[in-house]
Amino acid sequence: MERWSAKIRAHPRDPSNYVGRAKDYMLLCEDEKALADFAKALELDPSNRDALYSRILLFGDIGRKADALRDCNSLIKAYPKNTVGYERRCIIYQSMQKLKEALADTDSALKINPNAVTVWQYRCSIFINQGDSANALKCLNRLTELSPDNPTHFSVRANYYVKSKEYSKAISDLSQTIKLRPNEFEPFIMRADVFKEMKDYKRAIADYSRAIEMNKFRAGHAYKGRGECYLAIGDKVAAARDFELSKSGEKAYR
Repeated sequence: MERWSAKIRAHPRDPSNYVGRAKDYMLLCEDEKALADFAKALELDPSNRDALYSRILLFGDIGRKADALRDCNSLIKAYPKNTVGYERRCIIYQSMQKLKEALADTDSALKINPNAVTVWQYRCSIFINQGDSANALKCLNRLTELSPDNPTHFSVRANYYVKSKEYSKAISDLSQTIKLRPNEFEPFIMRADVFKEMKDYKRAIADYSRAIEMNKFRAGHAYKGRGECYLAIGDKVAAARDFELSKSGEKAYR
């Protein structure tokens, strides 16, 4: 902290020093001191991007949403060709359940940058919050195009395909998820569940078994699912064994 104070004494008209000290105050949860330094920085430079952005975060953390929105408006006015002001305002509107306004901000941001992945993610979350599966799926389609190395987009889209009983598409997305996250057991369980729904018990058993090998301490759901598959193919002994083992793991997959 003394480092910034020394810089401020040496260069009292440099807003970046006040912003730097304010950020350190934020880390120490000394919010009022941080706000005082942000205010000084913005007094020296009313359109200071770093000060506005960081103060928006702080106002959001301490529940001063009206103040956060005010700074978002200032950020948008100062940098109209940058998406960051719209993105931050979108987040605040979502936290206030003002989803119409949040969605409008994603529209504005995408006009500036149609390929902004974070904006598409915010837009998708709004549609999910609204229960608008069709538009959420459109966003996920776009996200898988823009960010093909992000497994979350594929796994979330797979859930929508499962709900609409488009199992082959769900399997494809979950297989891509596994390709991108080969060391995580959850996608194997998800794909096994879909195979079970398709009555492809051999593949379901293989995926459940792989998940159990990877994390037997959270394998309750996998044991139960595999037991149901064994029961379906007439192996009652294996089914009974797995049903018993499922009691020692988590009873519900989360």
